[in-house]
Amino acid sequence: MTTRYVTQTRARASRIGVRPADEVESVYRTLAAEATRAPARRGPGDEPARAPDRGAPRDATRTPAPDPDREDVREGAGEPTRGDIAPGRTGPGAEPSDVVSEGAADAYRWALAREERGPVTGAPTREVPDLWRLTAEADAAAVLLDDPVCPPEKRAYVRGVHDALAWLCGQSDEHAV
Repeated sequence: MTTRYVTQTRARASRIGVRPADEVESVYRTLAAEATRAPARRGPGDEPARAPDRGAPRDATRTPAPDPDREDVREGAGEPTRGDIAPGRTGPGAEPSDVVSEGAADAYRWALAREERGPVTGAPTREVPDLWRLTAEADAAAVLLDDPVCPPEKRAYVRGVHDALAWLCGQSDEHAV
C-alpha cells in the first residue's frame, strides 16, 4: 500500500471582509497609483512627512498631553474646533487628503496581507485578516477619531484607515479615496 502526501497550498482569499478580493485589490492599486502621481508631502525642515505613529501600539494607560497649538476653546456656540471640520472642507482644521489617502492605502495593504501589523493597533497578522479582525481595527480607529486630543495629522490618517476598513466590513457603501 502506498501512502501519498499531499502538499497543501494556501488558497488566496476570495473575500476580504464582505468585499471580493479582486475589488479590494483594484481599489488599492488605484489609490497607490494616485499616490505616486501626487507630490510627496513635506514635513518640518523639508523632510518627507510620515504617517503619525503608524503601526505603533497605543498605550491605553497614558493620557496624551494637550496640543498647545490646538484651538479647543470655543468662543461661541456652534463654532467648530479644528477636529470638528469634516473631510473635504477647507479651513484651519481641514484634513489633508494625502494623509487620509495614506491611511486608506495602509489599511488596504494590511487587509491584503502585505503588511504584518494593523495600521492603528499594530496587532500582528500573517494572513488576510478575517472580518472580526477588520472590524476590531476599524473600531480602534473610531475610538481615535472620537479622541478630542488626537492631533489633526494623526486624525486624518486614522480617518483614511477607518473609512477603508468600514467599507471592507460592509459598514459603508463608499470605499476610501
